[in-house]
Amino acid sequence: MKHCTALILVVLLSLAAPGLSLAEPNPPSDLLEMQVKGVALDPQGSTPIVILEALKGHQAFPIWIGIQEAQAIALELEGTPTPRPLTHILLKNILADLQVHVRRIVIHDLRDSTFYASILLQQGATTYSIDARPSDAITLALGAKAPIYVAARVLQSVRTVTLSGVATPQTSTKQFGMHMQSLDEKLARVFHLESTDGVLVAFVEEGSPAAQQGVRGGDVITGVNGHHIKDMQELLEKFTRDTAGEEIVLQVLRDRHPLLIPLRVSSLK
Repeated sequence: MKHCTALILVVLLSLAAPGLSLAEPNPPSDLLEMQVKGVALDPQGSTPIVILEALKGHQAFPIWIGIQEAQAIALELEGTPTPRPLTHILLKNILADLQVHVRRIVIHDLRDSTFYASILLQQGATTYSIDARPSDAITLALGAKAPIYVAARVLQSVRTVTLSGVATPQTSTKQFGMHMQSLDEKLARVFHLESTDGVLVAFVEEGSPAAQQGVRGGDVITGVNGHHIKDMQELLEKFTRDTAGEEIVLQVLRDRHPLLIPLRVSSLK
């Protein structure tokens, strides 16, 4: 099996050879380390975004990505296993079998509204820099527990959200096919929300009970059965208590407009 895995990666590397180059192992001083704040839908449209936040300096900015990449990133953030390995997990497993280490990924350029990234791999004393889409690179970095960096010139070219103070811990969960995450000041500003009260629905799995009953990615759940929801803990407590009945009603903000969504509890179990 390992010989087969090795052959697969050798073929992949040979096909990608024009994109490989020797690179230094330590990050240059003009790179800023980032972390993934979360994934959600662009409030001005239906395109998923991943939000990157600086570990120092409290800067955050979004990158527009595809729905499959958004789902893969959300699953990694939640630590949710899948029955079979997704593409980034397959690649991570191949690299691990061949003792190739993912040292870091770098979002190094922004041209014509398109972000460019590279993945730095190391095998023994040799390092390689491979061109990649930011979404693929970020997903692989999360799976491989590798650091994520952004070049200073990229941060200077994008609209960032800068806040003072210590960032609050990110909380995410999945219920009824809804992948949800807590709101904080950074996310509220990115989505032009007046308050951090509520829980953001990052995306909804196609065909899930929540999707069938009208919940959409980008919705902000602000109440359940008339009870105001301030954070994730309150929402989960209300779900636990109120799903004993036949129906629950979600109060949500969609494009900053209030909306009621009834959910039949029998279809959620």
